[in-house]
Amino acid sequence: MKNKGIILFLTLLAAAIVVIILLDLRSNRTDLRPDNPYDIGLDQYSQVDSALIGYREVLNLSLNEKDKKGIAFGMNRLWVIGVNFIQAVSTEGAMLLKKELDKTPTSITIFKSDIYISFNDEIRRYAEDGSQLFSWPLQGDSILITGMAANDSILYTADAGKRRVLKFRTDGTLLATFDGKRETGDLHGFIIPSPYFDLAFTPDGELWVVNPGKHALENYTPEGRLRGYWNRTSAGIDGFSGCCGPAQIAVLPDGSFVTAEKGLVRIKVHQPNGDLSTVVAPPSKFPGGTHAPDLAVGDNGVIYALDFDQKIIRVFEKIKP
Repeated sequence: MKNKGIILFLTLLAAAIVVIILLDLRSNRTDLRPDNPYDIGLDQYSQVDSALIGYREVLNLSLNEKDKKGIAFGMNRLWVIGVNFIQAVSTEGAMLLKKELDKTPTSITIFKSDIYISFNDEIRRYAEDGSQLFSWPLQGDSILITGMAANDSILYTADAGKRRVLKFRTDGTLLATFDGKRETGDLHGFIIPSPYFDLAFTPDGELWVVNPGKHALENYTPEGRLRGYWNRTSAGIDGFSGCCGPAQIAVLPDGSFVTAEKGLVRIKVHQPNGDLSTVVAPPSKFPGGTHAPDLAVGDNGVIYALDFDQKIIRVFEKIKP
């Protein structure tokens, strides 16, 4: 009799456990879960007032290679790097040159007729015909060059791996490094939560460096001293959201900044003081996209965006009044 009571108790207990599990599974179905109280609701920012959009997409350049890494404009053509290759493309999309590389590049910049390409362990300079002219090694571990900018005989590189900027002479001589710290003892300078770290020169030769964790663009002297900055932290159209932004920048002939963001993907133009000037491409242009397009600007102010998700180059021209 005692054994029957124990068996009955265990049977009822097992049944109760099964019921609890089934109820728990049902309550955790996606369609029955309560709204996420921590959701910042980025969907509301995907739509942009058409009055704010000052550019129109005039062309898509589709290239066969899928594994593209970066884009630059120079010598009146586009230069694209990818896994083990560099290629030159006309602004209409015609292939002009393609050269195989013996390893994968990380970034590219053009100054006059010199092409600078970074790799994990070195920087190389190439000629217009794709021939290698010079190279120098990058010393140390964990280096990841994600952006470069050249001006005369000086090349600045953004090292996301070590959160610093390196200043080289174009013969490979390392002249300086700086980490964005304003004073000795500062806990942090450049905040790089993910491998997005970019820099650029303005037409008057000023160096601007993105501090993505601060949603800021910072202006530095040639010696690496902070001269000024602006930042915009907001998911609204006039700011930058998420862990880090902007992810990519380029500079227009009038000194305005073109910015691209990841996550909530969008391309905008900001005035030199940081105020929003216009929207180039709203999030609706990148359905399902998450990667920030790499940017290049033509001599005439045309904006080229390398869309890593769609694997195309998008061409944007300013809408004439």
